[in-house]
Amino acid sequence: MSLPENHVVTEGRTLGAAREAAAELLGVPLAAIEHKLDLAHFKASGSAGAATVKIFAWARDMQGLAPAIAAEAWIRTLLGAMGRDALVKSELKGDTAVVYVDAKEGARHLVGRQGTTLRAIQHLLERNVGREFPEARFRLDIARNDEGGDRRDDRPRDDRPRDDRPRDDRPRRDDRPRFDDRPRRDDRPRLDDRPRRDDRGDRGDRPRRNDGEQLKSLARKLAQKVLETGEPEVIRRELNSFDRRLVHLEIAEIVGVASRSVGEGSERRVEIYVPGGDESVGE
Repeated sequence: MSLPENHVVTEGRTLGAAREAAAELLGVPLAAIEHKLDLAHFKASGSAGAATVKIFAWARDMQGLAPAIAAEAWIRTLLGAMGRDALVKSELKGDTAVVYVDAKEGARHLVGRQGTTLRAIQHLLERNVGREFPEARFRLDIARNDEGGDRRDDRPRDDRPRDDRPRDDRPRRDDRPRFDDRPRRDDRPRLDDRPRRDDRGDRGDRPRRNDGEQLKSLARKLAQKVLETGEPEVIRRELNSFDRRLVHLEIAEIVGVASRSVGEGSERRVEIYVPGGDESVGE
């Protein structure tokens, strides 16, 4: 990709900081900034990794940014009416105007229970600003905060004396079936009668270990996309711990990107991102 003649080079602790520096240097809104990562900056840092992010940045045509600018102004007006103090930024990603809101400890009030408030605000944004820009899409991205009350330490504890707490109905050790009462070896299902992997419902969709090369290829492909756009990518497949480790080891060999596991339980996924990227905005 060739760079425009009017591009500038900026550096920051995060990708967002580098983009904000470019916007200030060029005298345009943040939404007008397009950028490309300086990969040589990561390579020069060696195995220790770069402490900052360096980009080539330039301004896009302001006329096409009208949906993002209008959406940002609408959200600022709404937050003012709600009495909420927040940092608001916007940018245009393709045909989608994305508005970022960082309300610090007030973020949980804007998100609501299971995201109900967030979806309601986004619906109002689409209905109001979308009338003026029917071809554009809109997305509201509210920064999460660790003080949202969802941490394990915030859960109520049972301070009742141990003797007053309800007991479960699990059988005691003496009441459990004795060894002689268990089914004999001859009564157990034979190996040929056990369900195969493909017959186990959703588990049959998981990639097998012999698909390791395909998984590595997918990881490299997504890593290249992250290097080109600067935006994180998530492998949507359901991977077991062995497959996730396979992806982490593959990404570790690629300069300029890193990987981490996100989510819990069956929703645990692998995210590929730019180290030092702007992680303070977005969920």
